[in-house]
Amino acid sequence: MNTKTIWEQHGFHTLTPIQEKTQELIKEGTDIVAISPTGTGKTLAYVVPILERVKADKTLQALIVAPSQELAQQIGAVIREWKTPEIRVQVLAGGANVKRQVEKLKDKPEIVVGTPGRLLELSKLRKLKLHQVEMLVLDEADYLLDPEQLNNTRELVKKLPSERQVLCFSATKNKNLEEVNKWINMLPTFVEVSEGNSAHSNVTHGYIECPTRKRDEVLRKLAFSENANQALVFVNSIANAALLGEKLAYHQVPVALLSSDAHQTERKKAIDLFKKGQIPFLLSTDVAQRGLDIEDLPLVIHYDIADSTEQYTHRSGRTGRMGKEGLVLSLVNDRELRDLKKVAGKHKLVQFELYAGELKPVTQPKKKEVSSKKPIQKRKKGNKNENHRGFKKSN
Repeated sequence: MNTKTIWEQHGFHTLTPIQEKTQELIKEGTDIVAISPTGTGKTLAYVVPILERVKADKTLQALIVAPSQELAQQIGAVIREWKTPEIRVQVLAGGANVKRQVEKLKDKPEIVVGTPGRLLELSKLRKLKLHQVEMLVLDEADYLLDPEQLNNTRELVKKLPSERQVLCFSATKNKNLEEVNKWINMLPTFVEVSEGNSAHSNVTHGYIECPTRKRDEVLRKLAFSENANQALVFVNSIANAALLGEKLAYHQVPVALLSSDAHQTERKKAIDLFKKGQIPFLLSTDVAQRGLDIEDLPLVIHYDIADSTEQYTHRSGRTGRMGKEGLVLSLVNDRELRDLKKVAGKHKLVQFELYAGELKPVTQPKKKEVSSKKPIQKRKKGNKNENHRGFKKSN
């Protein structure tokens, strides 16, 4: 089945820029490095042409590597939705039971999606045969080629045939990605979609200026506000995220912490609670959020300012996916504002404030306050299913 038919069967008659620019290159077998902002359809950009080329012959032909459990599972779900019944796909992510994964490999999938560590482990156990792989995808390649991940990535690539296609997809470009041929034997064609041509032009970038000691208080007020009460909140370390979670829970703001150290089931439970609207904030570090895809996420909050434009881009890309509106909000003091303007790059920053229980741009005229206005309704205290920190207890 050709790519045009696959797209049309799923109701896609117009492709995003990154999808249009990479389709033919992938079908022709060209090595590529594709750079496009988060939420612009990069997963389908490589999944659809791979599905056209894969044959249902019980040999592993396509290996897709992702940096996190969540991203690997999400990619697997996309493939299952778009593939034909005869094609088999298996997700091999860390945090899951190895013995069960070994059993599932007996089905001989044509496509495998996994995290580097688990893929290497199964390869060394000789349970995952990589000698017939024709296509390798590195999703979030900038991270997989980062110094902390590079050794695992290179070791995995060395186990593949020398004649194979390599597809690197990323939201941002770093030095290792620009010089990818130094680390991986490939001669890539670079494809880049700028922010201005992406779906993220309808994301508003802003900030609230407040003293550092007032930052927790601002976050609590946002939780009780009318239009900013569900957000993915970025903190620079696990320790700080845990401390912030305790402070918010003390003030009856139930939150969940998305930690890279947590078991897969705990992470899934935290994400599910957030998606269902049972908690206003999902606290996360940068490593923990890799590959996180929450549909219709309205708000991303930088509780701690991002260290670089690359980090700011990855965090902010969790909202405004596939052309939907979103808001990115940074909490900064007067000294940090200058740093924020640097890492935000070309994004125009709008100053916001909380006024009468609503988040509004500072430039927006304030309505005259009347004495008869109703007080902001407080969030109800935790029920018997919540512990003293406000975290939900498992049944």
